[in-house]
Amino acid sequence: MLNLNKIKVCVLLLIFSLAVSCSSNKTKKVEIKKKKPNIVFIFADDLGWTDISTGNTNGNNGSKIYETPVIDKLASQGMSFTNAYTNQNCAPSRAALISGQYATGVDNQVYNVGSLKRQDKRTKGFPNVLIEPFKQKKVIAEDGINMFDVLKTKGYQTALVGKSHGTPHPLKGDYGIDLPADIHHIIAAPIKGKRTKSFYLALNSDKKGWTFNSEFVDKYAKPYDNEYLNTILKPYKSRADVSLLKGTPKHLTDAIGDFSVDYIKEKANDENPFFLYIPFHAVHSDVTGRKDLTEKYLNRGLKPRIAEYASMIELLDQNVGKINNALKDPNGDGNYEDNITENTIFIFYSDNGGLFKNRPLKGKKGNLTEGGLRVPLIFRYPNVIQENSITNQAVHCIDFLPTFAELVGVDLATLKKKDGSKPKYDGASFAKVLTGEAKRISRENLFWHLPGYMDERFSPSTLIQTRVGEEYFKLFYFYETDVFEMYNITKDISEKRNILNNPTSKEMEIALQMNADMLTYLKTNDAPTGTWVKNGKKVPYPKVEGVTKYQ
Repeated sequence: MLNLNKIKVCVLLLIFSLAVSCSSNKTKKVEIKKKKPNIVFIFADDLGWTDISTGNTNGNNGSKIYETPVIDKLASQGMSFTNAYTNQNCAPSRAALISGQYATGVDNQVYNVGSLKRQDKRTKGFPNVLIEPFKQKKVIAEDGINMFDVLKTKGYQTALVGKSHGTPHPLKGDYGIDLPADIHHIIAAPIKGKRTKSFYLALNSDKKGWTFNSEFVDKYAKPYDNEYLNTILKPYKSRADVSLLKGTPKHLTDAIGDFSVDYIKEKANDENPFFLYIPFHAVHSDVTGRKDLTEKYLNRGLKPRIAEYASMIELLDQNVGKINNALKDPNGDGNYEDNITENTIFIFYSDNGGLFKNRPLKGKKGNLTEGGLRVPLIFRYPNVIQENSITNQAVHCIDFLPTFAELVGVDLATLKKKDGSKPKYDGASFAKVLTGEAKRISRENLFWHLPGYMDERFSPSTLIQTRVGEEYFKLFYFYETDVFEMYNITKDISEKRNILNNPTSKEMEIALQMNADMLTYLKTNDAPTGTWVKNGKKVPYPKVEGVTKYQ
């Protein structure tokens, strides 16, 4: 009987202990959720819609050549967007992302990389182009309230490590970035008295030793050694022969990944949340893979250029893995008690369409067709965003700023610029799509406007994309020729059938509305169009009901 009483007492104590433990765990979870979520935002460069192997982001058109197991797993843990858009190349996409404005926005004005006067011998009519392009700005305004500024109103620590485009390089000025660790992927240094240039790979400078010419990442510039191969690259040893790397120059993609891991380690336990924006240069040209991965793909019979590209994509994937692992174990001791994954929004996105073939999409980087604009996008936020979910809601760079604002509780209407004026944003929040509270955002139109030239890839034009029910339509207008083209990209993803060649009455009705909405956008934003070379007069906007000539 005494033993039975002892057993009862022990059972009661055990139940009480478990109850206290559960209560304590619940309290800890509540405390964790009280802190604003950290945000890790990985922005790839020139990575196309079909360049990753998951099918979640691209309607089951994932690559059968390039391997991205980490990104694939990320897609299974969060929400994938099949209709995620950017601008046609690097600088305007980044400018729109950070400013929350189209290129026509007062704080943006960045339409293209470099300038809008980039016609060359491949351009039809060169050098006798018809339109003198608008003179754009190269970087966004400092006095706007940008993506970093918005997050700082809620106490966020902000960092950029990687490519600065649409913002200055070197990254000077008041852009709300606490740690402006911008780096260029072209490294130049004197070696044995001769000026030497390298893409992505560190150089052994006569003056500095191993360098990326960056005060921020030069500490990671030493060649690959046994310690690095046996620790940092240990999780990836089964994927390639990493021993081939011993003694070879460090790849910038690895250095940016390592810097990001150390930043997370430093900030993981801070009282204030962090926003770590990582605009990798990979996979921008000149395409330069990592030796072990390039050898892997060459051994599969790929041509050297494609093998380098495949190598670079997998290298990017490995560094997404490094950064993700740092969230799970910030101090790197193998114990996951310090895991901050559940309170971190993790994003993977690309800045424009791919360098190579993007089939079934038409075109590539620099085009306004789907292959130039549609990219992979994944959001993960455990216990908030449903795992392995997919949406075809169309989103754009301009939408991230208002989305972040809603997710962390910033009322954009209360913000004021230094001159006391209210900032204007063009984007729409898709936070409720992420959380499952809504299937759609209320906005129906997206716009692209290019008042100039870039070789054979674009000439002065405006594009509107419209959602009608569950279908997406695109209407192009080309200023030189006063020509419209229209496509249903839900049914015709490769943009083969120009609807205006033989439109139905319903299609003409949609075209007329898109024509009107395009004109409203241009007039409302005082969009520039350039001037006619022949007489210096301003190039006019499309005609009201201009599409009726195709009836």
